[in-house]
Amino acid sequence: MSLLIRLATPADAAAVARLNADFNDVQTDAAEMAARIARCTATERIFLAEIDGLAVGFLALWLFPIICAPDPYAEVVELFVEEAYRRRGIGRALLEAAIEVARLEGASALKLNTGFRNTAAQRLYFALGFHNLALHLARSTTHQESIS
Repeated sequence: MSLLIRLATPADAAAVARLNADFNDVQTDAAEMAARIARCTATERIFLAEIDGLAVGFLALWLFPIICAPDPYAEVVELFVEEAYRRRGIGRALLEAAIEVARLEGASALKLNTGFRNTAAQRLYFALGFHNLALHLARSTTHQESIS
């Protein structure tokens, strides 16, 4: 198994779209995903995990300056590894790459969110030094109902 973690480019749009569809059930064609990747390069980095040239996971890292602090804000907003490739260190490798990029870009902290019931992911995050910080809340901007 030859694992490679690298930044995605618009040329990787089909692979990113496929992984995002598997993870978030959001269908996006390759042309639209390529446009999104190109449009977001200043604020969002997409890391691909490849095994022997096949994309099997991805991580999305938000990284941008903010007015309320001297350091850039960094947050992992997506992390997905295909089920057949889990428990092989791929998620850890993606996170370690994101931690290093955030550090090199000057962020003093890296944040992430996960589901309360996602205990497997939580074990990985705690093993990498993450800790509970806050309760993250959300609501729909178009309906009075909360979003899941």
